[in-house]
Amino acid sequence: MPVTTFSHRKSNKRQASSDIEEDGPSYSRAAAQADDDEHEPQPRRQTNGVKKEKKLARKQEPTRDEDDDGAEDDDDDDERIDVDNFRDQPLRRADVNKLQGVSRDWNNFDLQVRPNWNVVGDVAVALAEAGEGSDVQEGLAELEQIMRDLIDISAEMQAHEKVLEELAQKVGQGEEVDDAVERYDGGVEKRKEEYAKKTTRQKYAKSEEYVAFKNAIWEAQHPDKPMPPITDLIEKEDGDDSDDDDDLEMGGVSQHYNCPITLTLLVNPVTSQVCKHSFSRDAIMQSFRGRDPSIKCPAAGCTKRFTRSDLQPNKELEKRVKAYERRQRRAAEENDAEEIVD
Repeated sequence: MPVTTFSHRKSNKRQASSDIEEDGPSYSRAAAQADDDEHEPQPRRQTNGVKKEKKLARKQEPTRDEDDDGAEDDDDDDERIDVDNFRDQPLRRADVNKLQGVSRDWNNFDLQVRPNWNVVGDVAVALAEAGEGSDVQEGLAELEQIMRDLIDISAEMQAHEKVLEELAQKVGQGEEVDDAVERYDGGVEKRKEEYAKKTTRQKYAKSEEYVAFKNAIWEAQHPDKPMPPITDLIEKEDGDDSDDDDDLEMGGVSQHYNCPITLTLLVNPVTSQVCKHSFSRDAIMQSFRGRDPSIKCPAAGCTKRFTRSDLQPNKELEKRVKAYERRQRRAAEENDAEEIVD
């Protein structure tokens, strides 16, 4: 019957609950969840992080075999390349421009330094005008030695320039140059030795800077006398017999400071780069008239022509003109003093 059946089911359900209590304490839902969490695997993200760290450590740590292989490679390199006896590689045609560029650098440096030599001459002139005596002569001798040393340094720079230019020519002509360093060093040393064997006249008598230096001192000490040939101021040595006497005789000249146009002392002098004659600036500029951009040189006996662009300011000549004026005024004052005493 429906009632009997219902009561039987209800009784079974209660019995099941009683049996559970007798077997042991019941678990709460929170406890059951905690128990499940203990058996649940860790999140995948953390596991991947640990694995990555382990892989990175293994990757960074060299194996014994790799170390052994690296050592063997180093040994093989040492056997293949003899570093101590490894020669320079031959220069190529592409290196010609580099050699010529370095050669020009030596030449440019020499040209940039040369104008500063005038300082030595200015000091020498001031010392020569100060008077006479042993101290003055010793000072002038020291300054002259400095001038000679500068010329020697210039000759050495020219040696570097010429040797590099010769190497560039050989490479450009197809010659194999695989010992460039030895050729360069040897070529420079050879030229220095050849220069050292020259006599004093051969080294300095043809130097424009040295002649100008000696001429400036001469004018300060002998204002009324032209300087003799430079060979008269340099003692002759063995080997000077083969000198070109004509060239050396022209070393000493008498300097005139009058403008060929105005016939008065130069004012703001400019010098023609064509014929080397100098003029007062205003006077020569007035000579350029008409459409012809060039004129014949106004200096007596000169047939060359030049343009305005050929005229360059000559500061060194301007200094010498002022020094000449100063000496002339001093000489005039001394003459006046002598006349008063008489």
